[in-house]
Amino acid sequence: MRTVYRYLRAHVLQRLIPRSRLAFNPRKPVEIVGYLSMPVGVGESARLCAGALSQAGRAVSLSDVSTHPDEKSFVGWVSSHLSAEPPGSRIWHLNPPMLPRAILKMGVGNFIRAFNIGYFAWELAVVPTEWRNGLRYMNAVFVPSEFTRRAIAPLTAAPVIVVPHPVTEKPASEGMREKFGIDQDAFLVSFIFSAGSSINRKNPQAVIEAFRLFSAECPSAFLLMKASGDLDKDQGLRELIASVAGNSRVRIITDKLSNAEINGLIRSSNAYLSLHRSEGFGLTVAEAIMQCTPVVSTAWSGTEDFCDPDNTWLVDAPLIPVVDTHPEFAGLESAVWADPPPEIAAAHLGDIFRAPEHAREKAAKAREFLRRYLAENSYEKALQKLAAMQAS
Repeated sequence: MRTVYRYLRAHVLQRLIPRSRLAFNPRKPVEIVGYLSMPVGVGESARLCAGALSQAGRAVSLSDVSTHPDEKSFVGWVSSHLSAEPPGSRIWHLNPPMLPRAILKMGVGNFIRAFNIGYFAWELAVVPTEWRNGLRYMNAVFVPSEFTRRAIAPLTAAPVIVVPHPVTEKPASEGMREKFGIDQDAFLVSFIFSAGSSINRKNPQAVIEAFRLFSAECPSAFLLMKASGDLDKDQGLRELIASVAGNSRVRIITDKLSNAEINGLIRSSNAYLSLHRSEGFGLTVAEAIMQCTPVVSTAWSGTEDFCDPDNTWLVDAPLIPVVDTHPEFAGLESAVWADPPPEIAAAHLGDIFRAPEHAREKAAKAREFLRRYLAENSYEKALQKLAAMQAS
């Protein structure tokens, strides 16, 4: 039944949704639609958007279309600038497969009474058919990176504008090493990922291998990976955890942590290591840079926009064909992603270990690079650009 629904959604429902004929009105409030009360990447994307536009002085309203709401996890983040006036535009922080359900719930008539902007975070250069069908009813598209813009822009006549996630330096909990029994003098390497968004794309196996090579040089090294996922349903995550069983220097946790605890984990790390095969943006990489933690990252896809090549440790990687059973990636002909060599990542970790003061100096410069980039590509500037396009 799930397979039948996916087919009907991709090829029938997506084609039935009409496109609004309204122009963008910069004077009316902006409605943020998304999984606002769910601890998932697209939910955080929507929350960051709402916060950034409120801070910029925009009147915003919120529409939570969460499938599994968890309001208690996000108490206190909601903007104080919420508007009761009908919106002139909406930003949909939902990828195309999520849209039909949310639009039908809202009502098609309501959908076309605003200028609709899709915020689409795709991770490959080849775009699936369902995403192409979803593009046809959006009046504009925001994307988190130049990598995603290059993939999507040729497929639509609508404006496609790069708007990175407005990452900020957020509160970080103290005592995270003590919480997980990690010595204060340990060289802590961390990585945070969601298994649900393709464990193969996040590539934690390569992180483990790079750490194994590095730890031969550094007796005090410890790798802590925070994974989000359902152990009962995710065989890949269970196999990953089993692969490090008995290794006292590697730990994979699936505990539910607050944002402050995750930030605290990153801040208390000596290095953050992401050997992703592909990212639409790379939110945790940006968060690590914002916490002034030295970052080792794959030199490909969305992270290239904000990983300062002089002050982050980049891993050049050959491209290989995508082989993955995840529904989003299965059957994409000619799609490729990166295969970052663990040996290069291990060498970078060694450089950070041997010159910690120099590494911290570079990390501070990387944060300044990221701050400038985010300021130059904000939501507010994207909306101003839309208004200018409308006026011309």
